[in-house]
Amino acid sequence: AVVSTQSTGVLKLEESAGDIGWDTFTLDYDLAGGPLTVIVNEDSRETYLCIFRMLWKTKRIEHGLKRVWENTVTWSRVLPHLSRDIAPLRHLVNMVNNEMQHFISQVQYYINFEVLECSWKELEGAVDTAENLDHIIDAHKKFVSVVSERLMLNEEHRAVMEKLYKVFSHAINFIAEYDDASDMLKTHEIVRRERETAIQSNTEK
Repeated sequence: AVVSTQSTGVLKLEESAGDIGWDTFTLDYDLAGGPLTVIVNEDSRETYLCIFRMLWKTKRIEHGLKRVWENTVTWSRVLPHLSRDIAPLRHLVNMVNNEMQHFISQVQYYINFEVLECSWKELEGAVDTAENLDHIIDAHKKFVSVVSERLMLNEEHRAVMEKLYKVFSHAINFIAEYDDASDMLKTHEIVRRERETAIQSNTEK
């Protein structure tokens, strides 16, 4: 199913066990048989889907790592007694989180500026000087080919992409583990406060 805003939409993917919202959607071009299909064929669309999935996953990780940092800062402020007890672990979490944030920001920079922006400017230049539709089609084919090569989406770089996505998986697992630990801390704090309230109430009686 495609939820579309003009030609750019959101494609709902088949869900698997353990998937969350981020896993079930990707951006998509919904050309619906329009004139652009002459230029953007199915092969090109598949390449765009691969790019969108990569951008979507890096944005998911960026969002998750930012939440980890914000929650860590919050916990250190509202739970100073607990913060002292887990200070070494919190320091390790911050170090890992900072390394992952730096890595993801570098990947995003490479995708957006070193690949997409540079390739797009090359495509714009080729389209501006095109003399007919065939020239535009060829320019777009070259654009898709160059982007695929620079983003290592082709079969030749499959092993590298598998390693990259494995790093992405580690980052997502790190975020999930942190969220679970954070929920445990919240439960622990609620129980602690309830006990303190009960003790204070009994003392006043």
